[in-house]
Amino acid sequence: MSTTVAAGALLQERYAAQLNRKQNPQPHNTSSIENNVGKAFTNDTSIETTTVNEAKDQELPQEVKVLITGSDFWVKAKSNRYKKLIREGHRDKLLQLAEMAKEKNNPANWFAKACSKATWERTLAYFAKLTEVAQKAETVARRIGTKVNKFIYKQIWKGVNVERWAIQAEEMQHSKPGQSKEKHFSWLCLNEKKVLDSLAIQH
Repeated sequence: MSTTVAAGALLQERYAAQLNRKQNPQPHNTSSIENNVGKAFTNDTSIETTTVNEAKDQELPQEVKVLITGSDFWVKAKSNRYKKLIREGHRDKLLQLAEMAKEKNNPANWFAKACSKATWERTLAYFAKLTEVAQKAETVARRIGTKVNKFIYKQIWKGVNVERWAIQAEEMQHSKPGQSKEKHFSWLCLNEKKVLDSLAIQH
């Protein structure tokens, strides 16, 4: 009996202990959770990076800063205007305009006018034209087998029908010494009026 009682008492004690653990659970080691949380904040720099990038995007390049002149009022007004344009995605355009301004008699005034509200649409149209000219120059250069150069750009800005003459130069054979697609193209561009007049007579 004593053995049975002892065994029963032992089982009762274990059961009570198990119930006690369930009702009063011991705190777990939270160091891993704390570490993970800490890592989440210390290693996840996306928020910080975004903030830094936004601040950088709004910062005026030095090339633009040197063109901001006038009274404190105008310096602030121009700075805000240029920052607004940068936020709208025109940073590269401002840098190009700043480079172009170097060749003007009054760089600061020219730059301010080009970036003003009154003329900004015209400035954007100019950049669109630049893109169009660059694409046309690339096409012409590829057809006549050369690199884009000042001569091609000059003819485009003059309004010469460079694409037509590039195609004609490309299709002609240039087997004799001194002949080339590029030379033929140049001759057609420089003599466009004569060539067109000759073609008109033939028709």
